Amino acid sequence: MEETNLYDVTDPIDIERYSKELIGKTFKQVLAEHYTDNEFVFEEKVEYYTNPRGKGSLGNLIEKYYFGYEPNSSPEPDFPEAGVELKVTPYEALKKKGKFKAGERLVISMIPNDKEVEDEFNSSHLIRKLNLILLVLYLREKGEKRVDFKIDYAKLFSITGNACKEDLLIIESDYNKIISKIKQGKAHELSEGDTVYLGACTKGATAEKSLKPQFYNSEVPAKRRAFCLKQGYVTYLLNKYIFEDIDTYDKIVKNPDKLQNTNFETYVLEKINKCIGRTESELRRTFGVEEKNHAKNRYSQLAFAMLGVKSNKAEEFEKANIVVKTIRLRENNTIKESMSFPSMTFKQFAKESWSDSVAYDYFSETKFLFVVFKNTEKDYIFQGAQFWNMPISDLDTIGKKEWLEAQTTIREGVKFNTDTDKIKNNLPKQSKTKIFHMRPHADRSAYIINGVKYGNGDIGKDTDVLPNGDVMTKQSFWLNNSYILSVLDSKFKQ
Repeated sequence: MEETNLYDVTDPIDIERYSKELIGKTFKQVLAEHYTDNEFVFEEKVEYYTNPRGKGSLGNLIEKYYFGYEPNSSPEPDFPEAGVELKVTPYEALKKKGKFKAGERLVISMIPNDKEVEDEFNSSHLIRKLNLILLVLYLREKGEKRVDFKIDYAKLFSITGNACKEDLLIIESDYNKIISKIKQGKAHELSEGDTVYLGACTKGATAEKSLKPQFYNSEVPAKRRAFCLKQGYVTYLLNKYIFEDIDTYDKIVKNPDKLQNTNFETYVLEKINKCIGRTESELRRTFGVEEKNHAKNRYSQLAFAMLGVKSNKAEEFEKANIVVKTIRLRENNTIKESMSFPSMTFKQFAKESWSDSVAYDYFSETKFLFVVFKNTEKDYIFQGAQFWNMPISDLDTIGKKEWLEAQTTIREGVKFNTDTDKIKNNLPKQSKTKIFHMRPHADRSAYIINGVKYGNGDIGKDTDVLPNGDVMTKQSFWLNNSYILSVLDSKFKQ
């Protein structure tokens, strides 16, 4: 890096000091300070960085026009003499006053596809980048131009320090899992849902265009990927290091030393599976969960109680975006209900591309803990638990096809049959799909079709507007019960 009289390139503290002068500025103001005598070029740059599809990111802008070095893809930290990695990243305000979340995952470094990967985490280029991160944080608000986002925070922190000691054990385990899969020639099967805090996210304008030959398997191309800290974990880091207002949830791993000789997932399964064979009533008495509680989430409460967590939130699960889903098997080893997911906005759904869609992000990034109970004549019995994430081989083939079929129906206009007591539509039905289907996600149904209202639901609360102007009951994707059954471990069905 070139010498500068603005800050000492060898001193992390001085780099942080200089970065704090960004606080209160917009990205446009940073550009304006650089182009004080060339208004024409300034306006060109503003237009370039305003375009969300522009090749230059806001991070590139800060690197080039504030810190004075050219953006690059070096495996070394951005300030090599000081060992500091710069990350410019957004955060968003939640509806709950005073609460915030990370705007996205934090991409750390590219995973090479044309050479051998590094076996040892502790000597890898990744650990060098995680050692000292300068986080420059800006508030992303809907409706504002990108260059008008304001920088609010600039701070150094370390993933390798004592404060993140137990997290680092999990990150190292994640790294080893990713590297192992790559070395087996299975880079094309990588998914963010494979791991806990450290992910292998796709990189490229589109996932399809990023396909490259694998070093360990020349016959099957794989998407270009990068090591990243997952969005849930980045949210935790921001709350802890920046906002200093983190919600405190119970930890599953009370003693970090427990992870020295095992990984997090194995530890969780060993802990919860100690309760296999016990009835719901026994578990309620043992863990103090009310017998009279008939809430929908009562089985989820039991699951957390078996893990030593008093609420329905565990710190590690929040940081890792692990979703607990309880499954109740019938006596004949079938599942009555499909599994629902958050409702969608029709107009947003109609505009999405598959690789950037809400559904793709959710199913590629989320890891699930399935907690299985089986019905008997007297009571439900706990069968055990398993971690699961949707394989990319399912998501990018059948899942993509079924998503596109649903999107096409929404785009072209949903056709309704109003001649029956129950309004019917032409969205692909569960019986015609293998992985997921779209169906209502509201307590009551309501429609406005060609100006005529149907159903007893509330317009607005229970509905959403279709691209053609009709109003329909809110919908979401549901995982088919038959698909869920097919991915469950066979031991649960005995």
